[in-house]
Amino acid sequence: MKNKILKYIIVFCLIIAGTISAYAFSFRNMTLDFIHMSDTHISTDRSDTSYKALGSSSLLLKDAIEQINEIKGLDFVLFTGDMVDSATRENYGEYYRLLSHLKYPSLNAFGNHDFNYGTMSKYEVLDLVKTYNPNYTFSDTYYAFTPKTDFRIIILDGVTSDESTANGKLTEEQLKFLDNELSQNQDKIAVIALHFPPVEPFASDEHKLLNADSMNEILVKYKNPIIVLSGHYHTTKIRQIGNIVYVSTPSLVTYPMAFRHIKIVNFKDRVQYKFDFITTGLDEIKEKNRQSVISYSTLAGTEKDRTLEFTYYKKHPKSVSYKKRKIKSASKVQKMSKRELKKLENPKPKEVKKQKVQKEKKVKAKKSWNIFKRNKTAAPEGT
Repeated sequence: MKNKILKYIIVFCLIIAGTISAYAFSFRNMTLDFIHMSDTHISTDRSDTSYKALGSSSLLLKDAIEQINEIKGLDFVLFTGDMVDSATRENYGEYYRLLSHLKYPSLNAFGNHDFNYGTMSKYEVLDLVKTYNPNYTFSDTYYAFTPKTDFRIIILDGVTSDESTANGKLTEEQLKFLDNELSQNQDKIAVIALHFPPVEPFASDEHKLLNADSMNEILVKYKNPIIVLSGHYHTTKIRQIGNIVYVSTPSLVTYPMAFRHIKIVNFKDRVQYKFDFITTGLDEIKEKNRQSVISYSTLAGTEKDRTLEFTYYKKHPKSVSYKKRKIKSASKVQKMSKRELKKLENPKPKEVKKQKVQKEKKVKAKKSWNIFKRNKTAAPEGT
């Protein structure tokens, strides 16, 4: 009799333990807790500019990593491009030397500075990243994976091969890839990451995603929760349009020198979003940069663009036409001054070379003219 009672107790305990374990596993799968960082612009050979604290780029990333390591329970750290200021082995070596101290896995999208400036080609960079980062097991610069059953991460590469522009563009192949990924994962929360925002935080003809309309046309077709993470503009912005949340995260080398801690919890009827804003602890560097940049308040965004917590209810998704109107409206933002836009990027290599050649031509022409005048003055009469 005692043995029989003991068996019942053991079975009962196993059922309870299994139920608790299953619930815990389910809860872990419905929560994604990660860091979004962008535009670290690591540079080993450049000093500060009025816009980017390049001379302090390593110190700023080191401080960010130390802060991230203090946060418990993160799933990963996601970088959305411009990891280095120019594509050299020295810069990438320094970037991954710093990342070796990060206790969480990391992955990245690519930005224009990661390829278009420097001495390395796109696929030389890709090979180097795969060598340094054991988590980067993908064969191309765009890819997708499922870190937990409730989530699908989709990474896109909008970098063109044109060195004379900071604009981006998604290939037709990638647009089909995005559409296919969203179509096959409508039961999951889609987290899309790319360098160039498909909805600009402010308008810039020199920095936009040229086929943003094509990307947004794909996004609005789907009703599952979608979050789009980007950088490039070095500014802070969060926009919710129906089931889509567009998030621009600032640069680590430009005021406010910050990154985001994002937590997404997927319930059956709703999704909880929580955005925390973490700035560098290197206050002197931050204050010096704040004093040098124009319109630092635009880069810092409003309080709701920095720290925000809200719930999206799945039962009432907005219509496609509503989302299209809202996206179109969000795109009609006031342009920054030309002076501000020029500050966003350093002169492009082709432009610098062209200016140098023109300057050399002017100096050479002036020198030739002076020699001609001296020879004419010195010439004897009658010649």
